[in-house]
Amino acid sequence: MKFKSFFLATATALALSAGSALAGPFIISGTDSDEHGFASGGANFDGWLYMQKALENIGGGVTNGSKTVVTFGSTSSALTAANSAFGFSSLVGAGWNIVNLDGVTDITNFFNGTGTTNINNTGIMMIDSGSNVTGGISPLEDAVLTTNAVLINSFVGAGGGLFSQASQLGWLSALVPGIAITPGGAGTGLVLTPDGNTAFPGLTNADISTGPWHAEFGNYSPLFLLAEDTTGRDVIIGAGAGSITDPEPPVGVPEPLTMSLFGAGLVGAAALRRRKAKKV
Repeated sequence: MKFKSFFLATATALALSAGSALAGPFIISGTDSDEHGFASGGANFDGWLYMQKALENIGGGVTNGSKTVVTFGSTSSALTAANSAFGFSSLVGAGWNIVNLDGVTDITNFFNGTGTTNINNTGIMMIDSGSNVTGGISPLEDAVLTTNAVLINSFVGAGGGLFSQASQLGWLSALVPGIAITPGGAGTGLVLTPDGNTAFPGLTNADISTGPWHAEFGNYSPLFLLAEDTTGRDVIIGAGAGSITDPEPPVGVPEPLTMSLFGAGLVGAAALRRRKAKKV
């Protein structure tokens, strides 16, 4: 009986371990989809649809218990795009809400934990494409994110979600030393990689190919490539789980060791059943 209990407990624990890969999903996109979309007839199109689907994919993996999407410094077109992406998403029906924090003080208080909406009661951080969209986050506001890069990393690692587009991305450089963020403006379409399809199955190539992109990435290990353009330039990176500095394999692709141990547990349990059957 103890033998059976051990393997059943092992199998259960490892199954839960594989499921924990749903925590902390994030997309870091070199796109400015907030500048290339619209809403009509109660639905989003083009870039705003990509933003909507990104939020829906990320929201499904948030495990920190919070259901608030926070945007930083967005006004004008950037805020309209964010509100539309959220407003027509499935998150609304699941009880989520969206809050925009505008200004250095409010964003600073967010990270300090002193604001009404702060890092401790947020489910998804959403960063617009900065100067690439009208009303995008300002350099001073973006600098606050860079100052708090470690807290952004901890937030994602603790089960929060993140969706960032092509702002200055100083916070990303602070977390991944040596990363190359190269300005771009190509109009070629984007293609999801196998990791991108696995981590975010709700997205399609058409969803992410909405207008020119504005940044490509290089030397971004340990992050995963989620989409590239048709000439092989890496435009969307991220992971389906983990933190930015310690990402896990995309959702649905558990680490080999975990799966082999899980399989060993099932094999052991099956062997025990065969032994009992022989005794009978």
